[in-house]
Amino acid sequence: MSKLDLLAIGPHPDDVELGCGGTLALAARQGRRVGILHLTRGESGTRGTAALRQAEAERAAAALGAAELAFLDCGDGALRNGRPEEDALIDVLRAWRPELVLSPAPRDRHPDHGRGHELAAAAAYYSGLAARGGRGSAPHRPAAVFSYMQHNSFEPSFVVDVTAVWDLKMQALAAYPSQIYQTGLAGQPDQPGRAGQPDQPGQPAAPNAEPVTKVSSRQFRLAVEGRARHFGQLIGAELGEPFWSPLPLAVADLFALQPGGVR
Repeated sequence: MSKLDLLAIGPHPDDVELGCGGTLALAARQGRRVGILHLTRGESGTRGTAALRQAEAERAAAALGAAELAFLDCGDGALRNGRPEEDALIDVLRAWRPELVLSPAPRDRHPDHGRGHELAAAAAYYSGLAARGGRGSAPHRPAAVFSYMQHNSFEPSFVVDVTAVWDLKMQALAAYPSQIYQTGLAGQPDQPGRAGQPDQPGQPAAPNAEPVTKVSSRQFRLAVEGRARHFGQLIGAELGEPFWSPLPLAVADLFALQPGGVR
């Protein structure tokens, strides 16, 4: 393990890619070392298996240009955020020593997401205390923890223009056929996450097909781009990813905040 500039933490494989995959790809393209930490392997999910989801996560991380990828076992479906989980995350933070951390938002539709935020925020702080964590690991506190958007919307503190790397985010989502509805490529029709799977929630599944979930639906996949276009338009870009900061952001150059696009 080596020092990172940016670490994205997600409760389940695909959370990071959906919420901030473009931002990670952009940072990697800019020469930053980025990493992804999944707090679970999605073992309690409706679709796929833990082993399959780990393999998908590995392919997605490669598509985004992540330098590091790791998994913790914090318990999918009832994510634990107690002291043992904090200490496990502190060990990762001290090994990778990221300057910035991206985490889930404080409140979201899936309870694991809110618990993931609490765990990330607590561990990021405690990692700076010499008395916490394993012996022999030097304290390290990231400069900030920013939250990416998942199901529930919020008023963003800032939006990252990810237009130039949107194709890389799409490659990362394509690495999750067990979870995410797959859009057609090169003239091919759109395909649900598994062969024989209906593309509308509430429709009967074909024999041996997995149940439709919100994330595996065509509507959800369309909403990923719709949200990005909405927040991109707010900053004069084609596509954007929104983030929330609990503290004001420092600005050294006011003109660096100037919106782009047509006035």
